[in-house]
Amino acid sequence: MLLEFDGTFLFALISFIIFVILMNLILYRPIMKIMDERQKFLDKNKDTAAQSKQKAAEVLQNMEDEILSAKLQASNILSETQNEIKAEKNTVLKDKKEEIKEKISSYNAGLQSQKDEAENALKNEINDFVKMTVSKVLQADINTLQYDINIEPERINKVMEGQKNA
Repeated sequence: MLLEFDGTFLFALISFIIFVILMNLILYRPIMKIMDERQKFLDKNKDTAAQSKQKAAEVLQNMEDEILSAKLQASNILSETQNEIKAEKNTVLKDKKEEIKEKISSYNAGLQSQKDEAENALKNEINDFVKMTVSKVLQADINTLQYDINIEPERINKVMEGQKNA
């Protein structure tokens, strides 16, 4: 049971080697070439996908940064506007207070002048009343007398205070 090495074995061996070489040329190399190209294509797509993912993450981060920046800017604008409104409000209030103070002081001055006029008129009426009273008591016309009757302002003030207290 030994193997016999004769011409058919050698022919089968040479045929097998030629078959393997032909199969390598016809089938295995093109398949390997296709598989290498496919692997390169997949690697290229994988790299492109990774780059796209990285770019998308950067764009998303940039958008978030811009949104945050816009929110901060809006907040700053809002606070500046509020401060301007407060300052304007304070200025308007200050101006109105000054205007009201000026009106009050002018009204007070007007009231004071009216008071002074009223006091002078009252003093004149009291003088006239005293003159009439004296002329009735003396039964003479006070204008014909040689002297003029003047009542001191202190007495008029005492009379006025007495009327106020009563």
